[in-house]
Formats: sequence, C-alpha cells, structure tokens
Amino acid sequence: MQNTQQQTTRTHRHRSMLLSAFAMVAALTLLLSTRADALYLVKDGGEIIPLEGAQSTIDDERIIVSGSTNKDPNVRLAAKENVVVIHNGERQTLTTRSNETVSSLIRRLGIEVGPLDLILIDLSDSSAITVEVGDSFVFYEKEQITAAYETQYVTSYKLPKGTTQVAQEGVDGYTTATYEVVYADGELVSRQLVETSGNTAIPCIVEQGTLVSEAARGDTIAEVVTEEDGSGYLILSSGDSLRFTGVREVTATAYTSGVHGVGTRTATGTTVHVGVVAVDRDVIPLGTSMFITSPYENGVTYGYGHAEDTGVHGNVIDLYMDSYDECINFGRRTMLAYILA
Repeated sequence: MQNTQQQTTRTHRHRSMLLSAFAMVAALTLLLSTRADALYLVKDGGEIIPLEGAQSTIDDERIIVSGSTNKDPNVRLAAKENVVVIHNGERQTLTTRSNETVSSLIRRLGIEVGPLDLILIDLSDSSAITVEVGDSFVFYEKEQITAAYETQYVTSYKLPKGTTQVAQEGVDGYTTATYEVVYADGELVSRQLVETSGNTAIPCIVEQGTLVSEAARGDTIAEVVTEEDGSGYLILSSGDSLRFTGVREVTATAYTSGVHGVGTRTATGTTVHVGVVAVDRDVIPLGTSMFITSPYENGVTYGYGHAEDTGVHGNVIDLYMDSYDECINFGRRTMLAYILA
C-alpha cells in the first residue's frame, strides 16, 4: 500500500515537471512567432523610437523603415553611408552597400542576433550612423509637460488687515520631466520619472493686508519703512502695520491718577487709562494718535497712545501709567513719537 502511494506521488511530480516545461516552450514559441528578429530602437536626437512590426516614419533620409510579412521592421540604409557597429565592446566601421538592411549589414560582420537582443540605431551624428547590438540599454528621455501655476500669499503692510489683492496673475507653464527608460531581453522593462526641472509657470501672488489703525498693547516695532516725504509704515512684531505721517523726537515723562492732585478724567472728558497722552495742544493737537518708542536699541516702548489730556508745555508729552512706581522708573526720557495717519 505504501509503495503504491509513493509511486502515485512520483507520477504527479513527473506530470508537473512536464507541464512546466511545456509552458516554457509554449512561451518561447509564442515570442519567436511574434518577433523573429531583435527589437530595433532608433535614437534620433533625444528621442528613442522602438520599431516593432508597425510601419514607422523616421525623419532622416539615411534610413527607411517599413513593415514586413514576419512582423519585423525592414530597416534599410542609404548606400555609401558610414556606419559604426558596436558589439561586445568592439567597434567596427564600414560603408553600406546599395539597398542594404541593418540586419544584413550585421550578418556581414558575422554577428548573430535573436529575439531577446536589441539593436540600437543612433542617428544623432550626421557624419556616421552608429549601430549597437546588446542585450540591454538605458536611456534618459526628456518630455515637456504642463505645469499648473501655484498661488503664493505674501503680506502687504499697505493693505488694510483682512483684505487681499492679486498682485500678479498666475499663468500655467511647462516643466521638463526626465525619464529613465530601460530596455532588456528584447522589450521595454521600465520607464520611471527621475527628475523634473525648469518650471516656466508664473505664480499667482496674492497680497494679504496687515495695516491697522491701532496697535495692540505691548506690541513693538520690528521695522520702520520710511518714504521720501518722511511718512512711512511701522512693521510691528505681531505682524500688524501702522502708517505714520511723520515722527517727532520729544521729551517724555509719566503720570498717574491719585498723585499730585491728578484725577481720573482727562481734559477731553475721557477716563484715564494706559495709552492716554498729555500734550501741548499747540505742538501736538488733541485727538492725535501716536506710537511712542525709544530712539535707542533695546529701549523702552510705550506703544500706542492717543492725545487726550493736557498739562505740559512745548515739545513734551506725559504718558499715563497705572502706578506711581512705574512713573518713577520711567523718569524723564527722550522718545520718538510716530504721528499716525
């Protein structure tokens, strides 16, 4: 009984081996019946053109390609053309005969090719045609593809905060894609994108406004943009911006309520708070908005202020603070008062 089972197992294995061998033979037969000759590739400049059975037109008077009954291309060369044949690393130079095909020229040199070989016909050099026989080739093809424009957002210190404006319209362009193309064993194996370069698309640029009329308490100046007439813009650390019409160098002091008879109401009837500035109305009109900071690097910044109080004379401003200690610490300083628009 055991011998019978072993014999049955060997029989099944033998049948499986026969079926595998038959499948391999069938596949090879199909390949040979589909293409009896090597795969032809024509390189014309940067373009690689595979010639497999179908009639093709090559824009070069030195070569004529037409289909044939066995589905292989009939690649005929013009007479008296210089041809360099490369095979197994060896180079041979010869001149074509009248009505000679590439396959007959290769056989003239004793080179045998089969359906798994590749024949590269390089027409890039006008002085000679290069014919190379091999089992694999790697090419790099370039293709121009459409590239959609991108939208870029930039800040504008001149536009009101919350508004946008298109500063530059976007235009689609082109980019150059480089593909690695691999031919091996008589067929195309892979075509992979390896690089894109040279994008000609023009981006759409959208400006986003940062201009405000009043700075947040504690904000400081990051940059000052001054125009020819002395006006300009303050770029603040928060990203906001303020427009100023001019700047004054002033002497600044500080005051608070409850000290030296100071009450809680200003000369304009408002309640005192941080940001209230006392001015000489003949120098700085009441109602003027200012941004007050030290002219020195790393100096004190008072920030946004509004001329609502009086009690000083000349080119002097008095800054309201919450406590007497703050006033003492501030003392008397030279400050810059940017007059806001």
